Amino acid sequence: MFKIFFTDQQKSIKFTDYPSNDPVKFMMNFKKIFPSTMDLLLPVLPDDTDQIDTITWESTQSDFEMFKRLIQEWATIELRLTALTKLKNRESANQLVKQAQQARKKHQQQQDRHDALHGDFVFLLALHSYLDTELVEIGAKFYLPTLRNDWKNDVPKAVLMLSF
Repeated sequence: MFKIFFTDQQKSIKFTDYPSNDPVKFMMNFKKIFPSTMDLLLPVLPDDTDQIDTITWESTQSDFEMFKRLIQEWATIELRLTALTKLKNRESANQLVKQAQQARKKHQQQQDRHDALHGDFVFLLALHSYLDTELVEIGAKFYLPTLRNDWKNDVPKAVLMLSF
């Protein structure tokens, strides 16, 4: 369970809707997928470092909502990667993830200012684009229009409309 303090509302909540029993381990793994996570949810370490399991987090309400969206997006990706694994194999799925990571890295290198959330969106966009191409073989609907519609208010149009 995450204990989260909203700095903009001066209130605390408990969040349990994530796929793990260990919030610290989950965050360490999730920030590898979405580096912006560490900008959205900040750890507040306990005074006693032996009590790492009592870590709390702080965020704003809107940053926390974005964090939850990233969790939902990753769940969608995992389902689609599982379908690709059944259609082809695990290596094919892993290769698409690596290609999407490279697309994010390339995009970030081309930017004057680095925005981690925009980079994470580029990763999502690239990965769903690659998955759409692969999964059309089994009649799956394209996910890119849904992704772009869901994020149109959160990323600049130039990032939103990138193609791979």
